[in-house]
Amino acid sequence: MKVKELFNLSLKYVVSYRRRYRFLFSALVLGFCIISVIGSLKDGMADAIYYSAQNHYSGDIIIAGFEKELEADHHIYAETVPLIRQKIEEAEINPDKEILRTMQNNADNIIYYNGNAVPLKYVVGVDWDAEADYFGSLTFVEGGPPSGFDDGTILISAPVAAYVGAHIGDLVLMETETLYGQKNTTFFTIGGIVDDRSLFGYYKSFVSRRALNAVIGFAADDCSTIGLFFKDRPGVEAKRKKLQAALEGVVPLRPLVYDRQAFSDEQDWNWTGVMFFLLTVPVYVSEVTQILQALNIIAYFLYVMMLLIILVSAGVTYRLILHERTKEIGTMRAVGFYAKDIRRVLLVEAFFLATVSLVTGLFITLFINWVVSRLSFSWFPSFEIFLKNGRLLAMYNPFATAFNVTAIYAILFLAVYTPSFSLSRGPLPEMLSGAAKG
Repeated sequence: MKVKELFNLSLKYVVSYRRRYRFLFSALVLGFCIISVIGSLKDGMADAIYYSAQNHYSGDIIIAGFEKELEADHHIYAETVPLIRQKIEEAEINPDKEILRTMQNNADNIIYYNGNAVPLKYVVGVDWDAEADYFGSLTFVEGGPPSGFDDGTILISAPVAAYVGAHIGDLVLMETETLYGQKNTTFFTIGGIVDDRSLFGYYKSFVSRRALNAVIGFAADDCSTIGLFFKDRPGVEAKRKKLQAALEGVVPLRPLVYDRQAFSDEQDWNWTGVMFFLLTVPVYVSEVTQILQALNIIAYFLYVMMLLIILVSAGVTYRLILHERTKEIGTMRAVGFYAKDIRRVLLVEAFFLATVSLVTGLFITLFINWVVSRLSFSWFPSFEIFLKNGRLLAMYNPFATAFNVTAIYAILFLAVYTPSFSLSRGPLPEMLSGAAKG
């Protein structure tokens, strides 16, 4: 049988028996939607967490220096930076971007304005020009990206600004702790107010790295971390290992760690001077990753259940349909169709049914995810960490989608092939009488 004739005949039968396929069509659409919606939203949540943590901790690989003798213990001396850069180049890991930050992470950071005070968990010293892309991606309530910002400018979050009643252009007093434990203060002008209510951004402010260094007592070009960004996210861990090997014996290094607990354990060791850690985003957010792993287990369970439902539905539907079509298939045999031709027609019918179901399921999935992206999750405490730009956005993994589509086709193939093989080879007299069993 020619391919064109095969397709035309199969399409004709799908249309003719569309009412019989209605239940299977619904099962395929519903199953594919549930699998796709759960998978895409889960991947979107994981991507949002990674994106937020990546920008908060300043990279895919974070070279962090710790000096325990100091109160401001996140410290990399300026003279060490060129040496580290040299080893990054020798390791041939080729980062797409490198940024230096000074981090002041403690409860002693306070913003004062108009008789009000609010603590800041994070005060981040940045190079405005070097991180223009990042600040350009933020949503500003007042002000805008830091074009022309100087050492006297500060960016604060909208909740902090609302609490103290400050607006763009206002002069605020920031108090922090120096590297030797004394209190120090300086005035900054608010250059922008960022709409960031996430776990990372709620109590965070940005100032010039040089300005923060001056306040806490670092040298002008010192920093706390060197962040390396890569486009190839799956290859980050291999690059970290290469850089760890390149820095061994060059700067004091602690072993690689893979979760927050191991990182804390390593920090408990006693040392003098600056000790370096090579960290990645999964190390910092390992606790949150465990939540996503739990979601993965739930997603895999639902995935298996949906596939089983589709398999059972397809098996029952095809056995009923083929039983009703026994005489028709016997007639096809009688007029000269080979058994293999009949099986091909039935398999192509299943292909058309699966294709229409998957396309329909895809459009419904896109609509559901669009609706979800418009919902507010402000009632859910700390859920902002799973959001990107304040929305729960789906992420469509092409490999996962291809696997899901292949699984649907494979299930229908299994459901139709066995009964069609048995029926198409049955005794012709019994088929014509309708007594053959598929």
